[in-house]
Amino acid sequence: MPSLSLLIDMRSQSWIFAFFLFIATFMSLNGCKPVEVETKAELVVFGTLVEITTYTQDKQPAEQAIHEVEQRFQTFHKEWHAWEKGGIVSKINQAIHDRQPIEVADSVKNFIIKSQKLSRESDYLFDPGIGELIALWGFHSEHWAGPPPEEAKIQHWLKTRPSIADLYFKGNLLYSRNPDVSLDFGGNAKGLALDIAIHQLRQEGIENAVVNIGGDMRVIGMKNGQPWSIGIQDPKNASKAIAAIHLSGDESIVTSGTYQRFFEWQGKRFSHILNPNTGKPASGFSSVTVIHPDATTADSAATAILIAGPEHWREVAKKMGIEQVLVIDQQDNILQTKAMAKRTKLL
Repeated sequence: MPSLSLLIDMRSQSWIFAFFLFIATFMSLNGCKPVEVETKAELVVFGTLVEITTYTQDKQPAEQAIHEVEQRFQTFHKEWHAWEKGGIVSKINQAIHDRQPIEVADSVKNFIIKSQKLSRESDYLFDPGIGELIALWGFHSEHWAGPPPEEAKIQHWLKTRPSIADLYFKGNLLYSRNPDVSLDFGGNAKGLALDIAIHQLRQEGIENAVVNIGGDMRVIGMKNGQPWSIGIQDPKNASKAIAAIHLSGDESIVTSGTYQRFFEWQGKRFSHILNPNTGKPASGFSSVTVIHPDATTADSAATAILIAGPEHWREVAKKMGIEQVLVIDQQDNILQTKAMAKRTKLL
């Protein structure tokens, strides 16, 4: 016959087993999952801070995935920078200037064709072929101090009106009908980088992550079972949010603003976002925020809608297939599409 102490020990073990079985059953019935581990990293691309955050069961695969993204971004920075020598954009621009074709990789060809489609849908308000105009305004450098270019130089550029529409392919050979075309993908390069990062993370098996490039983001999955909470910045106060929104699943949120890069000359502010139809900075809106599954599309659309201004922004958004838009005009008025208004909480 078992001793009294053995019986007590057996009963204790049975009670402990039953307790943990109850907890496991309760968690299963209520859909509870273990809290996931947060993994973060920061780096700089195009002079902009990049933050990558993942939520996984195990930290090691997350760290490996983030490392792979960092490697891709280092290559991306070199290849797609608008004015640094040695990258693919620099080589293409030199070939166009020399009136020579240049062979490019499929990935480059596909991105140019996609950018041409987005430009066409925007009535060429978004146009990566205006690099020469951007340089004329002094925005092909890390410091912007003015003065504005002479009116005669702006008019000279407008006469030839270089555009990404002037480019065409024969196989993988890229040609230009206009030698004044100079590519600058500042209007959608961050979107492309966001899409590349998320694609790489997914290839590494990451299901829940957010990539933030200078305030522009693409998210996948959720943050420990909860949507990602995102603030939309007040154009006149960088530390303040004017609205909050929740993202989940697979969404991008991108903002273009005249307050982000500019110089002041004789009491007037000149933004880096230029209207190809006038050759001058856009001035109708302070900022435009767009939500779309594809970050490249969102980035391109935010630029085009900002340039379109108060009279034409809805028309351009519709042509580009953008349903979720929030704009802030120069008088701090907030305008939204119906689809966006359903999601945003104004603060």
